[in-house]
Amino acid sequence: MRLVALTGLSRDALNELSRRRVRTFEFHSANNVLAFSELSAGDRVFLVDASPSDLAPGLCGCIATIKAFDTRMQHVFFSSPGQSEEVESMSARAQLSFYSLGKIKSIERVGLYEPIHVEVIEVTYCEAR
Repeated sequence: MRLVALTGLSRDALNELSRRRVRTFEFHSANNVLAFSELSAGDRVFLVDASPSDLAPGLCGCIATIKAFDTRMQHVFFSSPGQSEEVESMSARAQLSFYSLGKIKSIERVGLYEPIHVEVIEVTYCEAR
């Protein structure tokens, strides 16, 4: 199945999702926040602890279903005598439910500001390579 990859998550967070079956994640990295631009509730995603540049066929992760999500823009103002600065950051918060374990079969990188898609196969366990 072809899924959007959400990358760079902690192994502990992925283990907690598989154990508890439902977990809320907050995403701050640009590639993960951008991924939500083409997702909606009910879609499945592939969660992995590797960074986008380290994705490779054979890598195992979790397949999860999006129960709900929202994206937010936060404005922070800094000021000192004679200087003021505004910083904006965007984040996404998503409640995900565990679907199954998966293994990457192939990776599709379209462009710098596009979500990473992976072709994933469901597995019952991940064997050592």
